[in-house]
Amino acid sequence: MDGLKGNLTTVARRLEQVRSVSAVRERIRSLPKRFRRKAAEGVAAEWELYVDDTVFTISVIEGACHVREGPSLAPTFTVTADSETWLVIDAGALAPPDALRTGKLAVRGNLDMAVRMQTLFDPFERKHGDSDVEQVDLKVAGDRLSIYLYGPPTGQPVLWLHGLGATKVSWLPNLTPFAEKYRLIVPDLPGHGESDKPRTDYTPRFFARSMRKLLEAVGAEEAVVVGNSMGGRVALELAARSPDRVKALALLSPAVPGLRVRYLLGFMKVIPTEIGVIPFPDRERLMKFVLGQLFVHPEVLTEEARLAAADEFIRIYRHPEARMAFFDSLRHVVTEPPKPFWARMERVRQPALVVWGEQDRLLPVRLAPRLAQALPNSELVLLQDIGHAPQFEATDRINKMLVKFLARF
Repeated sequence: MDGLKGNLTTVARRLEQVRSVSAVRERIRSLPKRFRRKAAEGVAAEWELYVDDTVFTISVIEGACHVREGPSLAPTFTVTADSETWLVIDAGALAPPDALRTGKLAVRGNLDMAVRMQTLFDPFERKHGDSDVEQVDLKVAGDRLSIYLYGPPTGQPVLWLHGLGATKVSWLPNLTPFAEKYRLIVPDLPGHGESDKPRTDYTPRFFARSMRKLLEAVGAEEAVVVGNSMGGRVALELAARSPDRVKALALLSPAVPGLRVRYLLGFMKVIPTEIGVIPFPDRERLMKFVLGQLFVHPEVLTEEARLAAADEFIRIYRHPEARMAFFDSLRHVVTEPPKPFWARMERVRQPALVVWGEQDRLLPVRLAPRLAQALPNSELVLLQDIGHAPQFEATDRINKMLVKFLARF
């Protein structure tokens, strides 16, 4: 009897697997019908999707989508998931970055393009909506910026600014709780990610001017600005120079004068001239070094997320113009004169939430109360056992803080 029950359980499991594979095939074959041609302007890519033991190739070229079963000869990226996870993602009920963060999804290759692919299709059985991410390119102050836009067009605008060497992708795990109510504007800063990398001085003033022009371009009269590290420094500059454009500030370990230069100089070693030919074992060591500077607990990132981040970092910084922008941005962060900066902070009168990890290795926590005191209308929150990127190490706590803070505006 026990043997019969075991056989029936095995048969039931195999039938469920067959049904799952059949559902996946049905969904994938429906992708060309769900293809959003307008969202794919200028996109040419082919990628592999591994679901359980089956591989599919999906290509977008010349405004058309094609699918087939089997591998690609030269995929732009690969995505791996079990059938249950992929079906939930395809239905629009789970954001790929959330699946990546929890280890349910793996992406290798061009991470930015992998995220963009989600925007090119309507979710299964419903249309693409305001709360689904949209990736657009806009010409701003003469430079092309790559931007995520989503949330209701009439919602309170919230501008999210990433740190030095990061990209707009880094904010995706934080955005889901806000997409229903707020208009989210999430750019790659100039010189970063998929945005243009002009030959210029990458000063906080330059970035602030670009962000003011971006707000104008998307019709956002006044935004709450959320910034981490260098993004926080840009947010402060924008508030000081264009106070009519900034309603409030949420600053996560902003890069104010006083950085620990010896730690920052270590980052210069992770972008050698020949970064594109770094062997795969060394890429893992590179990411361990970077995460060791940013995080107290680097294990909060899954293996899949670390590998995806390493691929993306190397893909971007193999190009000399990206390295030039990185080093010039770093130079201005390190050499900024403290006195003029602190004097300007008295002009920043917008409500400000200042969040700092007590174990920040790049920006000593002693700077946190100084900044909070310099801003006339601020609230300070210190996080124990957290480093320089609290939005990663304490994602849920940060999101709860931001939900409460944004509810005021």
